[in-house]
Amino acid sequence: MHVEFSSSITRGGNIFTPEKIIISDLLITWKKRNKYLIGFDSISISRDKISSVEVQNKIWGVDIIVTSNGVGKITAKNFTGFDAKKIKEILIK
Repeated sequence: MHVEFSSSITRGGNIFTPEKIIISDLLITWKKRNKYLIGFDSISISRDKISSVEVQNKIWGVDIIVTSNGVGKITAKNFTGFDAKKIKEILIK
């Protein structure tokens, strides 16, 4: 399985540096173009290390926070509510 979600421009996401969440069988990866538009910043967490998935509804868009057991934390901003729900469903399974 390989699923990719991108932050929504209509929800306040940046058109030049959209945030992406990529979910595979073993990893969840947050990826964003850096501010110089040359490379990428990314954080990867093994799916078996995920301790919680939190969805924060804002007035305009949704933030997704994935915390792990000592490995790190992913905070992805400006996604649609539908995408956030799908991401949470996939990660909770």
